[in-house]
Amino acid sequence: MADISLYISPEYNPHSLMRDWGFFVEQQRPDIYASMSGPLSTLRQILAESITTMAAKELGATQLGPTPTTSGKVITDFVVPDARTMSKEVGLDVLTLALLADVPLHRPLQITQNTLIGHWRWLRLVWRTLADAKPATRCVDTMPATPKSTFATLYPALMAGRSNVAIARLRTMFQNLTAHSETQSVQNSLPETQDALHSFLANLTLFCPFIGYDLLCRHGLMKAPWIKGSIE
Repeated sequence: MADISLYISPEYNPHSLMRDWGFFVEQQRPDIYASMSGPLSTLRQILAESITTMAAKELGATQLGPTPTTSGKVITDFVVPDARTMSKEVGLDVLTLALLADVPLHRPLQITQNTLIGHWRWLRLVWRTLADAKPATRCVDTMPATPKSTFATLYPALMAGRSNVAIARLRTMFQNLTAHSETQSVQNSLPETQDALHSFLANLTLFCPFIGYDLLCRHGLMKAPWIKGSIE
């Protein structure tokens, strides 16, 4: 696989986030890490099931929707298309978007280098826009309550096995958030914008836990998994 970092600005570094949040995410998503030794199609299925289950748990739903039992075949134009190698190359956040954002779960999927670059660029835009909060160096005393409507926006699409639709709605949430905050920083925005920020980041962690948890912590919306130490 070609060095994708040659095409991407270093200001968003998924490998740095993986280093900082690796143990925490592995504890939160053991099913995903267990599937890393398998093919990309297996990881794709496990990701979809894990994300739907997490959203259902947060909503208090008792039944999951009809997620397809198997995902469509995944092919790439890379020499080594296994899940573990690709995750190490581009980070789990980017790989998850590449596996789930473009077509419904049951349809075949081809991942190209341009696909990976496109998702990386979107996460870089998210980082540029939202990472200017002062990093939290201690656990916040009280975490703000997650807005009640947070996961309801994406859950119907997830229940139907349409992760691509859910991610499209996630992108729309980001567009609405940035449009509302054009005249002021997100940190200093109105209370309703803070709820929108919290909702977007909470949903982002479903698909992209490394960047999502980091941004939640930076904005004081979750407790860091450590007591001291800054997030670099």
